[in-house]
Amino acid sequence: MLIEEKMLTAFRGEDGLCRLKPERGGRYKYTDYPELLAELHESAKRPNLMRDGALKTVFTWNYFEELSDRVDHGIVAMLAFTNLVPVLPITRNWMAFQHQAAGHACRQTTFIGTVLEPKPEIKLAFIEIARANFYARGGWFEDAQTDQRLTDSYGATIHALGLSFGEQARAELCESIYPVDANTSSMSICFHDVGDLTYLTEDEHAKPLILFLSANSD
Repeated sequence: MLIEEKMLTAFRGEDGLCRLKPERGGRYKYTDYPELLAELHESAKRPNLMRDGALKTVFTWNYFEELSDRVDHGIVAMLAFTNLVPVLPITRNWMAFQHQAAGHACRQTTFIGTVLEPKPEIKLAFIEIARANFYARGGWFEDAQTDQRLTDSYGATIHALGLSFGEQARAELCESIYPVDANTSSMSICFHDVGDLTYLTEDEHAKPLILFLSANSD
């Protein structure tokens, strides 16, 4: 569904950010239980869009035929917020998506993003990445820890393009989700026209990712 600020306002915390993912609290040690319980109690008081709101998501596979060249290995690129969402510029269409990924694990990843058209050479590179990882490990490429060789190969490929993926991006890596750190450099490498979006990548707290999405093998 198309996202407008009026849909998010009621779910913004005191820091002005909207949260998509539940907060887990602190350390999971028995000796820290009172502290953990207190943190979870405070977390429950903070608004959360997925828990408290009526966020209707669009399944990405409904859009693949019109947004990608081929359903099996086509690529759709987005600037996406996977957790903390700031106030979004009204000059772009923002949508709440749900993408099924990670092969047979069928991981449902929810994010708010805007579709961007990658440069031809970048699109071709990520189509090859999608082909190489389609049904990887028999359809069990669940995350960056599944197979270090797959993760290292992905890292080497995007580094050769001048791109990177840090901790936040690594947390999203799996079959059919190929994340890249979003910053001024990567935006200019990946896209011709980013307009007013670059400033969104400069917020270290509510930082978006560039996601290259393909169809999942399952």
